[in-house]
Amino acid sequence: NLSPHGVKLVLPTILKALDDSAWRSKAAALSLLGAMAYCAPKQLSSCLPQIVPRMTEAFGDTHPKVRESGKTALGDIGKVIRNSEIRKLSPLLLSALYDPAKHTKDALDGLLACEFMHSVDAPSLALLIPIVQRGLKDRAADLKRKASLITGNMCSMISDARDLVPYLPALLPGLKGALVDPIPDVRATTARALGSLMRGMGEESLFDLVPWLVQTLKTDASSVERSGGAQGLAQVLVSLGDIRVRAVLTDLLALKGHPRYSVREGVLWVLSFL
Repeated sequence: NLSPHGVKLVLPTILKALDDSAWRSKAAALSLLGAMAYCAPKQLSSCLPQIVPRMTEAFGDTHPKVRESGKTALGDIGKVIRNSEIRKLSPLLLSALYDPAKHTKDALDGLLACEFMHSVDAPSLALLIPIVQRGLKDRAADLKRKASLITGNMCSMISDARDLVPYLPALLPGLKGALVDPIPDVRATTARALGSLMRGMGEESLFDLVPWLVQTLKTDASSVERSGGAQGLAQVLVSLGDIRVRAVLTDLLALKGHPRYSVREGVLWVLSFL
């Protein structure tokens, strides 16, 4: 029965044990992490963003006992899922975490086909995020598109958008990469996902997104990247208040006579997407 303060005290020590060279130390640490699944919901949601990624790392360990302990610990997380839809999908989701190369596509398809009637809780989110993160970084355009689509739907799936905040550092790099993908459909889906995240979470949680989008639409790298940045910014602007939108557009329109053609093109892209 750990308090939030107790979790903060013991978690670094347990996570550090996963870097030990002795397999018994790793296996014992994983067992302790699995036991944390039975903490109170508040404590659980606070530590899962740190716990689950380290559990999945264990699947690549050279010792079979460590791999087995990782699977058992992750299975303990799956047992405390309260969302009935995710609970039904948990075998598929766990398979995707055990073997991402083989099962990520099936897991994403299962999530897209599912009609969610209940809010997604913290343990469910902890299982979903690594799968979506893997999909966003996959070479296949279809997986990137599906992962972006699921990400865009997440704010409507959870009861408290703050539950998603700890996972933003894991999701945003993949979303930014997908936004400049050569495939137009991937860029369009990712742009809508970013707009949905901004609408659900607010700019205070995504404070560096607009500056990054503006920088991307002005890049000299390629027209594809400028188009992706502009499309993402257009979707995000729709989610912002009128005052913020006017400020951003005023700054952009001031660039219409910029000496670099790439900057002028980026501004035109934004206006066309709006």
